[in-house]
Amino acid sequence: MSRLAPPPLRASWALPALVSTVLGLLPCTLRADDRLKELQTEYATTPGEKQSRVYHFGSQGPGDVFSNHGSHSNRQVPVYVFGKKADLGLVTGANSSYRDAEKLKKIYGFLPDNTVNPDAEYGDQSDLHRVMKDAVAKGVKHVFIVWFDGLDWPTTQAATIVKTNKVFTEGKGSGLVFQDYQADGTAQYGYVVTSPTHDKSVIDVDAQRVTIPAGSLGGGYDVQIAGPNPWTLGPLGMKAPGYFKGQGGHDKDREGIAAVGRKRHAYTDSSQSAAEIVSGVKSYNGGVNAGDDGQLVPTLFHQLQAEGWKAGTVTSVPFCHASPAGMYAQNVDRDDYQDLARCMFGLPGIVQEARQAPLLPGLDVVIGTGYGIKMEPQHVKRQGKNSVADHLFLADADRGAIDAKNGGKYLVAETKIGTNGGEALQKAAAEAASKGLRLFGWYGTEKIDHLPFRTADGRFDPSPNPARLGKPPVAESYTPAEIDSQPTLAQMTDAALAVLAKPDQKFILFVESGDVDFALHANNLDNAVGAVYSGEDAIKRIIHWVETQSNWDDTMLLVSSDHGHYMVLDDPQGLLAPAK
Repeated sequence: MSRLAPPPLRASWALPALVSTVLGLLPCTLRADDRLKELQTEYATTPGEKQSRVYHFGSQGPGDVFSNHGSHSNRQVPVYVFGKKADLGLVTGANSSYRDAEKLKKIYGFLPDNTVNPDAEYGDQSDLHRVMKDAVAKGVKHVFIVWFDGLDWPTTQAATIVKTNKVFTEGKGSGLVFQDYQADGTAQYGYVVTSPTHDKSVIDVDAQRVTIPAGSLGGGYDVQIAGPNPWTLGPLGMKAPGYFKGQGGHDKDREGIAAVGRKRHAYTDSSQSAAEIVSGVKSYNGGVNAGDDGQLVPTLFHQLQAEGWKAGTVTSVPFCHASPAGMYAQNVDRDDYQDLARCMFGLPGIVQEARQAPLLPGLDVVIGTGYGIKMEPQHVKRQGKNSVADHLFLADADRGAIDAKNGGKYLVAETKIGTNGGEALQKAAAEAASKGLRLFGWYGTEKIDHLPFRTADGRFDPSPNPARLGKPPVAESYTPAEIDSQPTLAQMTDAALAVLAKPDQKFILFVESGDVDFALHANNLDNAVGAVYSGEDAIKRIIHWVETQSNWDDTMLLVSSDHGHYMVLDDPQGLLAPAK
């Protein structure tokens, strides 16, 4: 989830006007056995001080301020693939597009500077589409995509160290389920480049047209700086640490890149990145299955649904946000939320009005957050002339139209304080399955647009985000009733399977731990690691379903991320819990 075009309501330091209503100013209770919270609290309190830390965010190096970057990076991200018919080797190693200039021209629309690497082991994120299509062609009946938004190798490393209390500094690592599970000997591991075609665009949301301006920074990947794999810098990496910050770099970052005779490349945002894995088309930042020429692009979800498959999306963040929308919706602008929602539910919207695009049938399962978040005046303009000034992510009229109570196709389950969210969602899923209905689960509250953060120690007691602009550090807080009203990501996954996974029914399901990204944008490693563990629990539910209801011959699972951030783990040993 990108903050290139920031969503309006998100509990983070970027929203000082909402602090009084969304965030609690917490004294932050610490326990002796919660090492990561202790570190995060300390760093949040002293972000501007130049001092040694276990981790920091940005290009400034150790012994400096806590952060000089709060957005994405151009790091490679890991990919984990499971299933007997899935072959990651189709697009990595000897088959990497980065070894071939002509393949790179086809991917980017041009040949990026300093990007061809005849020894590349890494692939391109857009080529993961080929891996899934190939598995389907070989007879796979169930496709799972699990997405940890914003999760790169260093954050995976941190999550693994905190969980196992053991340090590793290279390779796949061990300790998280997606690192260790073998899936009948089919587990594969690799890494991909996520860079977009361009960082900037000029959008006309009403006409659904896009122009790439001359000054837009192009994508690419420079192995001499960024390195051959996620844990190894290139020979120029130490001299040009600002390279990873792409379009977000400051003067010193740009000077460092120029000093070693290299050029910048753009980092991606979530919408184009998520979209390219299901379309195979790399594009500009901010679009949702729209090419650089504005043409709307079909996805694997569309193809499979046309062949009789069921399809669903599950996320811990707003249901029509960048990544889940990228699986199915089409729009030149990722922030046109109400139209993205219409597309996901099979309702007519702006792409039908402006482009005469065919009406898609809609997803069979849509579960996520955004409930209770209202539109503000500036959002109306952003979403175009057909936006409705009520709920930000789903217009009230559209909410009514999809509801089975009104003759729509979806059984709707929503946040209800005083009702256990997980139990209510499971009940709704069972009813939808028995009646042949689709399922829409809409959660969150008017105060937060994501599931409650479960931090690294498993408790719903978020660590504070760093102090900014003279304000004290802040941490989200939730009442017991608010926590109880929300399902977990694992429960959302179970509910989706209850509707999709009928005998002899083929399906594709996307599951996203999107709040990893929300936490890392706020430079909050404790909250991010907790979100990784929440996603890990969802993977365990998928594995349980495969082992009890299917097999790894009929199923493939792809686990990855849309992009990295710029958390640097300076002292891995420092994450270890003290001996008792």
